[in-house]
This record gives sequence, structure tokens and C-alpha cells, in this order.
Amino acid sequence: MTRWERTALTFISQTSDWDRNRDSTSFIPFSISLLRELFGAYSSLLLDFEDAYTAKVKAASPSYLNDLILNPGPIIALLEQHHFKAIYWAQIPERNPFDDLLQALSSAVILPVKAHGVNGVILFGWSEPQIFDAPARESLEIIQGRLREILQQSYNQRVLSGTMLRFTAIMHAMPQAIVFIGNDGHSGWVNAAAASLLQLERSGEQPPHVLSAVMGQLINSAENKEHINNEALQLFMSPDNQMKDMRWEIPGNTLSVSCMPVDGIGRLWEFKKL
Repeated sequence: MTRWERTALTFISQTSDWDRNRDSTSFIPFSISLLRELFGAYSSLLLDFEDAYTAKVKAASPSYLNDLILNPGPIIALLEQHHFKAIYWAQIPERNPFDDLLQALSSAVILPVKAHGVNGVILFGWSEPQIFDAPARESLEIIQGRLREILQQSYNQRVLSGTMLRFTAIMHAMPQAIVFIGNDGHSGWVNAAAASLLQLERSGEQPPHVLSAVMGQLINSAENKEHINNEALQLFMSPDNQMKDMRWEIPGNTLSVSCMPVDGIGRLWEFKKL
């Protein structure tokens, strides 16, 4: 195994759970620092294309390179020539758009990175000449793919988390009491109105056995308990496994109760005060 292959495997190992458990905004600086150390490179940085006129140096080592501004036009033209694939310079050309960043260096690698929240290139430079043979290029392409993968997964996770927060807020704001009981025996959920109705200490995730117990207590408190039990029997015998607008006469309230299956994963109960 070559040092490049070992570097790729180490990088994948070091970032194995980043997309799930860590802040994506610090991922690029962490990756650049880790890869510089693994590569044995002298310099590393992110050149961020902030707009059509500004490419700004970030996460740089040496740090004095930070905040330098370059014209992105010539850099993008170079990337287009290489079809936005990684660029390997065993010997840095005398004329190149990174001239201010690669002074007194022998070799360089340019990794284009474009994903949600990142649009730019990661640049590594070496004082000593490097040989970018087939194993080296393959390993660097694996690293480049891993960067894109984690950035995409982190974006997906942020979108999913935001959607869940909005959905949960909507469900808690509903006046109807909503109870979900999963078929797996482990998942259950109630909104704020249901937690109040069932006298639970909190809304949100609840074990199904707890929900079954408190719903049983609610039925036992009803004035028409026998009628509710008969309707429950009809519910479980019905072909579509659902019933709507059942009436539960509980102390101080009359409830309209509906129950429906949820895509084979459980049941959703809705309680409305009449």
C-alpha cells in the first residue's frame, strides 16, 4: 500500500461520522489541516469563490495567507480546461493563477470542491518535488469524492433537521390531540394537546406501552366505556383498519376520536373536543 492510499484510508476513517455528529461548517478547515499533515505538505488553503470578482483565501497554513483576495476569473478558466477535475502539478508552472500562493514551492495539487455551502478549490503545496502517479491520483480523487459526499450528507441532514423542527412545531400547535403508536413496540409520539389530555409529563417521544396504558385509563374513565370497547373491536375487524368520528364521553368533555393506519408502521389517533 502506497502512502497516498494510506492517506485516503486514514482520511475516510477520521471523517467516518462527521456528517451525522459534527458541525459541517468546520469540516473543510478540519479536512484541510488533516490532509496537510497526512500529505506532509508545506502549505494548504481553501480559495473560496465568494462572487464573480472575489476569491478569498481561508483556512490557510501558513496563516499569513488568510484573507488574501485573488481574481477568480483565471482560476475558473484553468478549472474549465481540466473539466473541474483535480489538477496535479509535479512541477508548478512558472505562469499560473495561483502565483502569489505558490511562491518558492515545487509541487501542488488543486482539488475543486463545489457543494452546498462551498464553492472553491482546496490547494496543497510542497517544498520538495512530488510524483503524482496513478495510485496518488486515484487516492486524491477518492479524497475529493469523500469531501463532496460529506458536504452533501451534512446539507441533507440540516434540511431534514429543519423540516422536522417545522413539522414538530406545526403538530404541537394543532388544537387536536394527536397520538402515534408504532407497530415496532418502540416508537410513540404525542403532541402538546395529547400530552395534556392523557396527563403525560411531556409531549414528544413516548414508549408505546405508556401510551397504551394512559389511553386505556382514558377509556376506563368514559361514561360510554362499553360502547367504546365495541367500536374498538369493530376497528380491528374492519378491512381498512380505520374508524372516524367515534364519540368518547369522558368526564367534562365529549371527544370525537378517529384512528387510522400510517403506511404499515403504526396507528395515528386524533382526538377533537366537541
